[in-house]
Amino acid sequence: MVRVLIFIAVILLVVIGVYLLKKASVFLPIMHNGEADDNKQFLHQFGVFYLILAGIGILVGLFNLKFFSLFYIFCLLVISGVFSFMFAKKIL
Repeated sequence: MVRVLIFIAVILLVVIGVYLLKKASVFLPIMHNGEADDNKQFLHQFGVFYLILAGIGILVGLFNLKFFSLFYIFCLLVISGVFSFMFAKKIL
């Protein structure tokens, strides 16, 4: 069951990562704080992080070890929380 959830998370991470890399201009009008180049770099950076996490998630899903699965989920939640917090700071 955890294996299926990890692969669903991998699919979502790939979609979000590619969207952040290819369609960063969609988010730029709502980001008031900072320069456009800084905001684009911010979105690009987290797009790459999400794609790296997706690659790691594939490995974790294939090996299916409890410790690595829980550590992967923890890292995923931390990176997503950091992105959400920093994105909210740029919007407000």
